[in-house]
Amino acid sequence: MLQCFYSIHARVSALGDTFSDILFLVFIGGVLVLSISLFFYYNFLRRRAFLEIATLLKFQYYYRSYAIPRRFAFLRQQRRGRGRHASNILWGVHHQMETYIFDYMFSTGMANEKIWHFSSFVVLRHASTCPSLRIYPRSMLEVLGHIVGYEEVFLDIEGFSDSFAVYATQDAFARRICTQPLIEYMMRHLDFSVEVEPGWVAVGKEEKLIPEEIPRRMRQTEKIRSFLAL
Repeated sequence: MLQCFYSIHARVSALGDTFSDILFLVFIGGVLVLSISLFFYYNFLRRRAFLEIATLLKFQYYYRSYAIPRRFAFLRQQRRGRGRHASNILWGVHHQMETYIFDYMFSTGMANEKIWHFSSFVVLRHASTCPSLRIYPRSMLEVLGHIVGYEEVFLDIEGFSDSFAVYATQDAFARRICTQPLIEYMMRHLDFSVEVEPGWVAVGKEEKLIPEEIPRRMRQTEKIRSFLAL
């Protein structure tokens, strides 16, 4: 009789353990489903916010592009990784200037060591056939590596030279472009990069676009464009 009791108790305990395991698996599955749902819902809200900003600006909106990294020469410096593409692209004409706004990303490393690098740009059209110029925060140089095809221009400007590296295809052009108003503005925005090439001016940051801040990013880029006297 006692042996029978112990046998029944063991079976009940086993059933209880199995039921607990099932509940735990259901809980884990629910958490995964909720996480995935929240991820897709966040992306849906983010994409809708970009569409609303595009409509407000009377711009066109594209979710993703693999052609933009090949379209703009200044992105060649950031084409060192894999999976290069632009996303959340806004395109249109603003203040009579053709304008592109987009996120840009690429990865370096493999497998567990893979790292995704994110940045965002506002790009304005201009009519000058000027030389090329790059102004990078020195913190970016570790990711960018060697700046191919450019020589660093040492301006010896207190504070500015410690914070930014200037590269150009023509030394004299860099010295003409880096005026005091531009330097003062850049010193107030230490996370900006400025890239000038024939036909385009781009101002970038090492972070993703925030839809609500796009109009401010456009005004900042227009201000920098006005300092360049192209």
